Amino acid sequence: MRYQQLFWDFDGTLVNTYPGMVAAFGEALEACGVNNFELDEEEIYKAMRQHSLGNALQRFTAEYRLNRDRLAKVYQKQAAPRLKDAAAFPGVADLLAAVVAAGGRNFLLTHRDHHAMDRLSQLNLAQYFSGAVTADDDFPRKPDPTSLQALMKKYDVDRQTGLMIGDRNLDVQAGHRAGMAGALFDPEHLIVDESQPEIRVIRFAELQDWLFAE
Repeated sequence: MRYQQLFWDFDGTLVNTYPGMVAAFGEALEACGVNNFELDEEEIYKAMRQHSLGNALQRFTAEYRLNRDRLAKVYQKQAAPRLKDAAAFPGVADLLAAVVAAGGRNFLLTHRDHHAMDRLSQLNLAQYFSGAVTADDDFPRKPDPTSLQALMKKYDVDRQTGLMIGDRNLDVQAGHRAGMAGALFDPEHLIVDESQPEIRVIRFAELQDWLFAE
């Protein structure tokens, strides 16, 4: 196996939470006074996917002259219940299982709180993870590598064997800053590559083939 220690982002990488996030964001904008006909869900999705939730909050509070704290609070309230409906991406379970079967390990690194692990448990995927860092651990946000470095130290990971997998440049950048390789998952070719990942894939079957290539 090309890399034995895989570090995974949660939202948009392991689990497709974006449909629920976009719907919740639209509802939050409406609750803050934006007319429904002004909303463009595709633009909300692109802002989240190409950059971050923080970028979406910044952009749309400026565009509609809203209070950012209120929008963020309403969004979180609308988004939280939707996590239970978010499905794992095709191929995730197979790859996680293959890594463990080959003697490797999987780790979770997410800006979401402990509910991310709860959802992985519900999807029968938590069994494949050796450790995790969530928002509850209060590390600086990616691309700061501190959370990755803490996981590496705790679980005695050689950085040369590590691969950070995520759906945005900041995930790959965090991996590189921690001294490990990075893989970009971009199923819709939306990301402008600013992070020079070691591999870029649209399906996890591609990543599995690459990792296990002879």
